Amino acid sequence: MVIEDPRTGGNKRHHFGEMIFIAVSAMVCGVQSFSGMIEFAHIHRKWLEKWIKLPNGIPVQQTMINLFSLIDPVQFSQCIIAHLRDLHPELSKQLIAVDGKTIRGSGKTTPEQQHCLSAYAAETGLTLGVEFVQEKSNEIPAIPKLLDQLQIEGHLISVDAMGTQTEVAVKIRKKAADYLMAVKRNQSSLHNEIVDQFHYATTQSVKIKGTSWDLHEQVEKSNGRVTRRRIAVTQQLDWMIPSIRKRWKDLASLIMIETEIYDVIKKRTTTQKRLYISSKRAGAEQFACWIRQHWAIENGCHWVLDTLYREDLSQVRMTNAVRNFAILRRMAHNLLKADESIKKSLPMKQMRAMADERYRNKLLSLAG
Repeated sequence: MVIEDPRTGGNKRHHFGEMIFIAVSAMVCGVQSFSGMIEFAHIHRKWLEKWIKLPNGIPVQQTMINLFSLIDPVQFSQCIIAHLRDLHPELSKQLIAVDGKTIRGSGKTTPEQQHCLSAYAAETGLTLGVEFVQEKSNEIPAIPKLLDQLQIEGHLISVDAMGTQTEVAVKIRKKAADYLMAVKRNQSSLHNEIVDQFHYATTQSVKIKGTSWDLHEQVEKSNGRVTRRRIAVTQQLDWMIPSIRKRWKDLASLIMIETEIYDVIKKRTTTQKRLYISSKRAGAEQFACWIRQHWAIENGCHWVLDTLYREDLSQVRMTNAVRNFAILRRMAHNLLKADESIKKSLPMKQMRAMADERYRNKLLSLAG
């Protein structure tokens, strides 16, 4: 993947590729700001000079800010995809969760906060691609654009209710993948069509067991709570209104999860029902696993970016810089996550990368 240098005229005192190398190296070591990148470069100048020339020394902070404010984020985001092809030439077939995260600090001096839509491989824990929008509502047209960047054949793509759109389902099936979509009242006809059927399935479980419905129950006890999940799945869809069923490309399964949480201390029970549709045929236990995997993007990606890189507290404000810095975070997270040579937490890997140049070389795929 080749990124064009966006600078014009004589403003090229520092080599474009060398500045990108400094930024990525610093981020892998846990740096969270442009000023931190420059400090990292001064501390590790001897190490940097083994790999880059630095003919005019180390750039100042403003030079780094100016560069990342000029780089086209659409072009820069392709680096994630290109790099993953080197790390994992072909990902094993798995669930890919598509979900967005608002970069909250980006709206403090501008009218709009930046919203980053990510595709996240749940089993490997890697961000496969990103697409940026200015509002969460704009996720709908952004999802097909994100999917167009990716090779998703054979994978299962999960989206939340915002992304449950007929166009998205068609896009996923055209790319030879399957979909798993949450259904809420924003799809009122579909929602109303299936809710009564699942009420019947859960209240008549003894009578329908072994028929066209598959049922599964999970019980967990932790932190003073007892959580009971009942999952019901059917692939018998003849009862659906044909016009509604046909709108959803290759619709094969309807799924409901009823969650009942009993608080032992407060002696209070809360319940929640969630509905899903899928082009995949599978049993209730398998769908329960996939649905839980979807939320890995919250814990394994979004939460990590906030705790490891303080993304929501970032002081970067200019639109392109906000987006490009978000891409750098995800690239660094991928590098740390993909390394299995040591069994350490991500913060420990960052610390080792900062202190041990041999480990830093390994993360960055440098010889020596």
